[in-house]
Amino acid sequence: MRSTMTFRTIVSLLCLAWSAGCWADVYIIVNRENPLQSMTQREVSDLYLGRVRSFGESMKETSWSASIYEQPEDSHLREIFFRCLNGMSIKQLNAYWARLRFSGEVLPPKALPDSKAVVEAVKRDRNAIGYVHSSEAPDSVKNDAVKIVLRLKE
Repeated sequence: MRSTMTFRTIVSLLCLAWSAGCWADVYIIVNRENPLQSMTQREVSDLYLGRVRSFGESMKETSWSASIYEQPEDSHLREIFFRCLNGMSIKQLNAYWARLRFSGEVLPPKALPDSKAVVEAVKRDRNAIGYVHSSEAPDSVKNDAVKIVLRLKE
């Protein structure tokens, strides 16, 4: 009886710990001059998985090339982003990109050292898209340097 209760407690705690990673909001940001006002999770996922390479391409609108920036490979935010965006673990994501790299069809988004670098890249490039933790974007949004087109949360 006691071991069953302990097992249930451990399983419950593990489930809470796994889902806690998505409790934080992740903002998908674009340059203030980008005409998009919002994006869907599918549109962002298509860009970050290399399925499309341009804004508007999946939306059947006039498309323009996208500069896609992401967090470092070992970043916890990157793990949260992909899990909240499309349910992929880092292991699944790495396997996905390994297959695409082998085919030579498309390269993954450019990883930058940290969120500050992502915000700076998006501010400088009209065609840029990136993602940051919600706590790292407010000043840039207030200053109209970038705008939020999607908020991921659980």
